[in-house]
Amino acid sequence: MSIDVPLPPYVHFSSDHTISIPFVSVETMAITALPMDVWLKERLKKWVQLSGHEGSIVPATTSTLYKKQAGNCSEARAYENISKDSVLNGFTPRYYKQLHKNDECFIEIEDLLQQFTDPTKTSIMDIKIGTRTFLESEVSNTKRRKDLYEKMTAIDPEEPTPEERACGEITKLRYMQFRERESSSASMGFRIEAAKVADGCLQKNFKKVRTVDDVTRTLIDFFGEDRERVRSKLLARLNAMRCAIEKSRFFATHEVVGSSLLIVHDNEKVNCWMIDFAKSSPVDPPKALNHRTPWVPGNSEDGYLTGIDNLVKVCFADPYVFCRLI
Repeated sequence: MSIDVPLPPYVHFSSDHTISIPFVSVETMAITALPMDVWLKERLKKWVQLSGHEGSIVPATTSTLYKKQAGNCSEARAYENISKDSVLNGFTPRYYKQLHKNDECFIEIEDLLQQFTDPTKTSIMDIKIGTRTFLESEVSNTKRRKDLYEKMTAIDPEEPTPEERACGEITKLRYMQFRERESSSASMGFRIEAAKVADGCLQKNFKKVRTVDDVTRTLIDFFGEDRERVRSKLLARLNAMRCAIEKSRFFATHEVVGSSLLIVHDNEKVNCWMIDFAKSSPVDPPKALNHRTPWVPGNSEDGYLTGIDNLVKVCFADPYVFCRLI
């Protein structure tokens, strides 16, 4: 459902089409003394955007978020289909509606952190799921980009071929496959994108986390001192999620690329959800996907369940084995 309604007056649009809030820096969470709704002040004090383009997600109400959409609004359609798939209830943010303003498209979704007493005291991790992180349509895109070349060389200066060095540009497919191979995406079907521990700073330096030991060490740090409680509860949640995906009509009929697991824990709760469905689309021509078959061009498989299978294996390791790397 699409609704053309006014957004709250504090939501403005910048020249680069990102969402902004006057007098408030979402990036630094700086709150000014200028008049503003009390609830908004409190929301911004607790505001955390772990990944995605800065300014693309902002608070909407005390319990919901506005997320800016790409021109085709594909994520809205994905959420609408997910909301009709009862086995996925509770495993994704609740979807409320699609909105349009100034030729821009937004969705309003549940703010999952509001399920926790104090979001600033939570530990949060974003894990990109799937062995394939690019759309099949990008395979045929031969446009070369300088910014992607620079991103690649920042991770590994020795990676470019002589031809790539000569032109200083690479295609998006080349960069995405490099990132998959350089991280744990290609080998394990998931990679850690970002994390924040309670009362800590946002960390995004996980581009070289590739091996099982690398992943295990990172999870140990993220789980904290109460790691066994967090590990066991997360494992139970992942197993329930996996069962739901295997029964899901949505997953059987959609490729799900670029989606993440959002893992959140504090001293009381542990939870995990699937988020980010902007690159999810129905399979054409229709066919049943299992999300475990290795991808070859044209089969639309994405390795989503492969990633969850391997994350479960890491978390399922004997507690003593799991903690041997401390």
